[in-house]
Formats: sequence, C-alpha cells, structure tokens
Amino acid sequence: MAAINEVIVAMVPFPDYSHLNQLFVLARFIASHNIQVHFLCFADENKDLKLRVQDDVRASNIHFDNLLRPSSPTEKDDRDGEPPILIYSSFKQTIPDIVDDDDDHEKLIKQMQDEFPMLEPHEKYCFQMELDDMEMQYSGEIINSCKEVEESHSYSSSNITRHDQCLEFLDKQDVNSVIFVSFGSTTTLSQEQVNEIALGLEQSNHRFIWVLRKGDNAEKLKEKDVKIELPEGFEERVEGRGIMVNWAPQLEILGHSSTGGFMSHCGWNSCIESISMGVPVATWPISFDQPFNAIFLTNLLKIGISVKSWSHRNEVITASTIEKSVKTLMGTIEGEEMRQRAVELSKQIKNSVRSGGLARKDMESFISHIIE
Repeated sequence: MAAINEVIVAMVPFPDYSHLNQLFVLARFIASHNIQVHFLCFADENKDLKLRVQDDVRASNIHFDNLLRPSSPTEKDDRDGEPPILIYSSFKQTIPDIVDDDDDHEKLIKQMQDEFPMLEPHEKYCFQMELDDMEMQYSGEIINSCKEVEESHSYSSSNITRHDQCLEFLDKQDVNSVIFVSFGSTTTLSQEQVNEIALGLEQSNHRFIWVLRKGDNAEKLKEKDVKIELPEGFEERVEGRGIMVNWAPQLEILGHSSTGGFMSHCGWNSCIESISMGVPVATWPISFDQPFNAIFLTNLLKIGISVKSWSHRNEVITASTIEKSVKTLMGTIEGEEMRQRAVELSKQIKNSVRSGGLARKDMESFISHIIE
C-alpha cells in the first residue's frame, strides 16, 4: 500500500442531502489517494454515510466526526505537524427579482454573462490551507461541473441499491419512452398544482415515473397545506403507463435506456446528472440558483424546454401546458434534437472523467496542489 500523505482534509458539508452526497463523493475520491479525510457532520447523517463505505478499501482513510474538527496540528498528538486542508460547501447566488417580466430570458442571460463570465452559477466547494499561525488562507474552489458543460453554451454509482419498482417498470418500456418527473427533496407543491400535473401527465399519453412527496421543509407548513392527494380515479386510469413513488434512485433512472426525458426543478445536482446521462430536461425552477440553471439548459446548452419560467413562478401551471411540454420533449423532432445534443454532451463528459480526460486531470491537479 502506498504511504499515507502527510495532510489532513476536513470536509464540512451543508446538512442537506444534495450537498452531503456530492461532497461525500469528493471525499471518497480524495481518500483514494491515501489522504486522511475527516467528514464533519451530524451524527445521524454520518451513521448513514458510514454504511456506504463499510466494504470500501478507502474506508480506512475516511473518519466521521460528529460536528467536531480534526485535532489541530499544534496539539501534541500523532498528527503533529501535518497540514490540514478545509473543504466546505458554499452557497450559490440566487436569482434576483428584476427579471419578473423576462419571458424570453434575454435579461437573465445577460446577467449570467456579467456575473458569471465563465458560466459558473453552480455548486462550489471551497478549500483553504492552514498557515503556521492558524490563520486560514483561501486557496481556491472546486466546482461541481466540467469544461465540457461550461464551454459548450463523476459521479460514482457504486453502492446504489436497485429500486425494484421503478427499474422493473423501466425494464418493460421502450427506449426513450418514459419521462421522469421529480422536483427535488425540498419542494412541496400545492394541491392545486399536483392536480394539474396529474392531469397533464394523463392527457399526454406518455409513460412516466413521478416522484410525489412532501418536501423536507413541509413540517414548517400547516398540515392542510402539505397533504397530498391525487385526482379521483387517476391511478386507475394510468395503471400500467405511469407509477407514483415517494422516493426514486434518480441516477439509475436517468441512466436507464427507457428514460427519454426529465421534468425537473433544475437543482444543479439534477442538472449535472441529467446531462451526464444524456437526458433532455423540461425545466421548472422553484428557487435558489434553479432559474439560472434552467436557462443554462434551455437557452445555452439547448437540451431542454421550459415548462414554467421564473417570471410565472407564482402561477399554477395548467394541465394543458404540462401536456404540451411532455409531448414536445418526448414525441417531436424538436425533442429528439435536444436528446441527441444531450447524448453527445454526455459522451464528452464521460470521456472527460476517464483517466487522461480534462476533468480527471483537473481533479488530479487539485490532489497534487494540496499535498505539495
């Protein structure tokens, strides 16, 4: 076994699944280079993460600290003199209110170019290097993206358990025939909007998997506002053509040959997973950076269509609009052209993360930087 590098990496994710998961993927990559990684998180979340690496050869290099930082190099212990590196989640800029009437997105694209000249309105992981006097020196950013995505205007799927209901359903369908509908872990839709989505999916006559659940923030709302019901007779009418679940293995679904489209809130993790798997997107931004991401997909990468623009964020989208969006994405030449562009971009990304690829070289450069 190669010698352990004389650095310690402390990782402090924002306590939300989308942040935890992506930062943990990075932790495992760093640990694979024989670097000691301390993952600082809440106890229950650390417990779940431990299970994911219990049979992994990298597990011995990952240490789980329950909201505690690793011992300082100034303390007298067996790590005396080892330089620590701190990596933490950094929030993205959110959308302003100045584009309320911007249906064609020209103002928003201009703002994206002004504020993000490298087109980087995405997940950032900042890292800092510690000096002898314990002051922290800002050293750089790790962005959850790659040049192929940014310049065209890795995700590890190991240890993901096959979810029988969704994947058995997909196994029985034709190639590119199913649209996956999911609005992330924090979104709670109104009952009126749930009804419209249900009717829109039904009227589209396309096959679908719909993740229907209360968002993680639902407990902050009144119970009457978060109770989810489907239109009477809906489940019977779509039986065999669509399924509703409260959780789904998103990456496996997007990577399945039967999945041909993704209706999404456009969180950046969802965007990068959809792009990586070559699946076009019907965009429906809800909050935070999602309006930027949606326009990045539709207007710049041209691998998606807009179901709901940010300027109409307070409106209920009708069943007819949802039906039209699904039909366009799944059953037209326009939708097929988007799919082909997404597939080509997916090939570029997969080549980039392989040994010798640009993204792989960038990450290896980061490793070299922190162990110097």
